[in-house]
Amino acid sequence: MVSKKATNVKKIANSESGKNADPLNPRKEPSRKRSINRVQRILDVVIGLLEKNGIEAITTNMIAAEASIPIGSLYQYFPNKHAVLNAVGQRHLERINSMLSEIFQSDLTGKSWEDLVDLVIDSFANFYLTEPGFAPLWSSMKQDLKLVEINQENNLKISENVSTILSQFNVNLAENRIISKIIVEVTDAILNLWIREQKDKGFSDKIIIELKIILKSYLTRYFPGGQNYLDSDSSF
Repeated sequence: MVSKKATNVKKIANSESGKNADPLNPRKEPSRKRSINRVQRILDVVIGLLEKNGIEAITTNMIAAEASIPIGSLYQYFPNKHAVLNAVGQRHLERINSMLSEIFQSDLTGKSWEDLVDLVIDSFANFYLTEPGFAPLWSSMKQDLKLVEINQENNLKISENVSTILSQFNVNLAENRIISKIIVEVTDAILNLWIREQKDKGFSDKIIIELKIILKSYLTRYFPGGQNYLDSDSSF
């Protein structure tokens, strides 16, 4: 039997959620250290639940119980389960962008653009496998209509980052945007296939090899002759 208190909490959550212009975003941003730590704890819990139970099994009640907080405290920050998942996705996105920045701020003396393709794809593959919660969340994005928007927006942000990188190689802006979008969408789709085929390591390794071939073949049109990184007059 559902308690009166639980029913009231749910009514409040639903009412406030209706007022929220974007149900995929947090209801409010934490400002105090204690609140920031609580939200980070919530995200850590969700990542653990993603690894343990998968995305479909997760509920707001499960999140609150695992985080040892009242359900009402969860609803103070997030209107629903998908808003929490979106926040986890944003955390992943920040780490992806940091990873890309580290790659292009490292010593790339003598590296060709083909070497950079290898380096970026290997880094993404490692991220997909080792970043907690990433694989179960991102591999389910296209199966949940409420998460499709998150996936599209995050891919757009990654493509903007890639676009910035390509601009350093003097690719004109109009082509740059299209190229970046295609690179990100193709890579995302094939890496999701790669994740699903992890039980057969020999086969999954070949998927990564083929992805690199696809990207290099595509980019050859824009970077003929294996242009060296430092010869592109780039500065990151």
